[in-house]
Amino acid sequence: MNKRLRVLFVCSGNSCRSPMAQGMLRAKLPASLSQRVAIKSAGTLGINGQPATALAIRAAREYGADLSNHLSQGLSEKLTDWADLILVMEKAHLEFIKENYPEAVGRTHLLRAYGRTLHEPSGDEEIPDPIGGSLATYRECAHLIATELDRILPLLSELVQAREPGAEGATQ
Repeated sequence: MNKRLRVLFVCSGNSCRSPMAQGMLRAKLPASLSQRVAIKSAGTLGINGQPATALAIRAAREYGADLSNHLSQGLSEKLTDWADLILVMEKAHLEFIKENYPEAVGRTHLLRAYGRTLHEPSGDEEIPDPIGGSLATYRECAHLIATELDRILPLLSELVQAREPGAEGATQ
């Protein structure tokens, strides 16, 4: 059996953005990829064992994701070593990884910038933290994440195919 592509989403507390991205990507993966991609999430604040916020659960559910069993986990060397691809929400998360897990820098990207060319601007490259906001704020965040996940799904498919026997190598 081929090794699965391992994707790690990172935000601050692992209670809103990264679990939404984790659950929404899992819901969006086509059947042809669902068994070939493993997905986890973590937070830079090191908070462990907390559920996703109620509004994150509600907003993600609108995209077919179930976060009801999510428990937060702090980012660790074990997780960064596990991941083939690390997608973060803010530049501060990139800096955190650069300072604490420098071996993971080459596998770490802003979600909104991942796979874009220099000629393909993303506008604001960060996904704002909805914590403390209204349901509308969480819905805006979920919409941004869903848009980016739809954009990178073909890239993830290419990465999975590049891992198949006989493939020439990764594309990213």
